Amino acid sequence: MSFIIRKALFTDVTAIVQLERAHVDDELSGSDNQLHAHSFTKSEVGQLINQHWFMVAEVQGQIIGYVMAARWSFFSAQPLYRHIIQKIKFAELAGQALSTTNSCQYGPVWIQESKRGQGVFAALVSELKKQVNTSFPFMVTYVAADNARSLAAHQQKAAMTQIDQFRFEQRDYCLLATSTADVIS
Repeated sequence: MSFIIRKALFTDVTAIVQLERAHVDDELSGSDNQLHAHSFTKSEVGQLINQHWFMVAEVQGQIIGYVMAARWSFFSAQPLYRHIIQKIKFAELAGQALSTTNSCQYGPVWIQESKRGQGVFAALVSELKKQVNTSFPFMVTYVAADNARSLAAHQQKAAMTQIDQFRFEQRDYCLLATSTADVIS
């Protein structure tokens, strides 16, 4: 499969919001029917595109995946992210202390199910790291501890390292970080 990775454009907002809604619906249909992040509004996606980092994967004009990163201030009103921000104050990666000033929140990332396992994830994250690297040396994310496939993808295809574990609203999570200089080809 041939695909391109590019920066999201404001004209992509409607398609991204539809994909985000489908992604949230998929997560809610899981075994525990819990979701601790929220689905982005058109306004929020527009803000992410214009003020943060948002990459899309495209095949023949159709968006088949996306990944984004944002400054911590974008997420700071949400309880889960406030909890993560507190955890970061005591975290480090490769001997370097992490903070809200030297890292950003990475994710979510979503790939159309039929396109998974074809290099889209690694290509999206690699391009995102290149874009973020000029502003932050680190990206931090969280993955549900029971999501073995996502953990493996982040560790193997995005060069992410587990730096902590935490529990939030009766669900366990792994806190992961990566250097934006670590681009996997």
